[in-house]
Amino acid sequence: MGAAAMQKVLDSFAKVGKQCGMGESVGRVWGFLLFKSCPVTQKEIEEGTGLSRGLISQCLQGMEERTVVEVNRSSRENLYSINSSLATSFGELMGRIYESRIKLLIELLSEHSDRIKDEKVKESFRSIIGEYKKLSLAFILFPKIIDHINEMNVDVTDIGELAKRISIDIGGDIKER
Repeated sequence: MGAAAMQKVLDSFAKVGKQCGMGESVGRVWGFLLFKSCPVTQKEIEEGTGLSRGLISQCLQGMEERTVVEVNRSSRENLYSINSSLATSFGELMGRIYESRIKLLIELLSEHSDRIKDEKVKESFRSIIGEYKKLSLAFILFPKIIDHINEMNVDVTDIGELAKRISIDIGGDIKER
């Protein structure tokens, strides 16, 4: 992949990182690691992304905590690679977004809705809270779905057909029909 094409890809990952609340720099580092076929050093990430070593260090620390990257510690330098299960990492990210953003927003809105005197405004708050609770279900179920998908053979031509065969039992496991 040429340098210009690689920069376009990294720019796209930066946008995704920003939209997911991880930050553009984390998205850029993640994109770089995805396109490497072997573990890389911080210096290689710096050269490939154009980010400062300090910023890369912060990104990698957060990514390691979120299980997005694997770190192989050597005597000289740490080597970083993308978690071999991208789906698992993404599921973990969705769970953290729920815990750090959606759940807190529901709590904040709920707390303030009790103080609102105007019934129309109060009803509007309740409606928004209900919508966020629905969204919460997706964030809570997503990691479980990812775990199930990791156990499946998804090497099929019709992913839509495979998705139709998956059933979800809220009280139990996700099953393939």
